[in-house]
Amino acid sequence: MTRFTRAAAAAVAISLAGSAAMAETDLEAALKSGGERLKSDEIAELLIGNIVTAKSGEKMFRFFYDPANVLKGELTSGGWSGTGAYAITDTDQVCVSMAADKGRYRCLSAVRTGDTVQKFNADGKMTFELLDFEPSTGL
Repeated sequence: MTRFTRAAAAAVAISLAGSAAMAETDLEAALKSGGERLKSDEIAELLIGNIVTAKSGEKMFRFFYDPANVLKGELTSGGWSGTGAYAITDTDQVCVSMAADKGRYRCLSAVRTGDTVQKFNADGKMTFELLDFEPSTGL
């Protein structure tokens, strides 16, 4: 490899590493804009025993967080419903596992910015915006 080729390759590698380090996740942006990460007790108060209306992209969902840690969900326009389990951790996350997850739990952080609550996955990508919390005994 020539000296020029090695120098060019090193410059490209440094440039790519720098741009990757500068990429901000949705979670980082929410926290930077004044969002507050919810604590376990706050998450429990919002979810347990409530039907939660949530938006993901253009899709609207309703989820019931049963006090027995059973999670039931449905797409509001029809076409999907499911049952699974959830847990609220002592590390301020809610973890969910629907039947399609085959036992795998996905843990999410919740952030409140003003009146808005959003859930973020482990990669910092926003997955759901929680729009309404309605006390209920089932879905």
